[in-house]
Amino acid sequence: MPIGYLDVPAGLDVGGKRELVKAMYEALREAYPFPDDHRIFLREWPLESVSQNGLLGSEPARPVFLIHGPQGVDIDAKRKMLKKISAAVAEAYHLPDFMTFIQEYPLDHVVHDGDILADDQQRVAEQREAYR
Repeated sequence: MPIGYLDVPAGLDVGGKRELVKAMYEALREAYPFPDDHRIFLREWPLESVSQNGLLGSEPARPVFLIHGPQGVDIDAKRKMLKKISAAVAEAYHLPDFMTFIQEYPLDHVVHDGDILADDQQRVAEQREAYR
């Protein structure tokens, strides 16, 4: 169920993007196996829209990945996932200082199609089992 936003410089071709999101999906899927609804949004930034240390257009955007996901994932699974995602982004963009931020939510803070996920006790039990 994680949703990810990857902020990167513009310019990677479609084939490179396909390889990147496939590798990222596989890493996310290992850590967050349930449910199989993993979304990754690539947000590309042209040089003239990026400031690094107060200097507009001085260098390409350093990649940043934001993950919004459910609580309860094992820390070792996260470490493994983050290593794989970092490797995939490094291979695609060859840029330094890749950062990831993880925001995790309890199921009573996540709503899908108007329903609070914590209200679905079967889903709560299935997620608890998947994230053991």
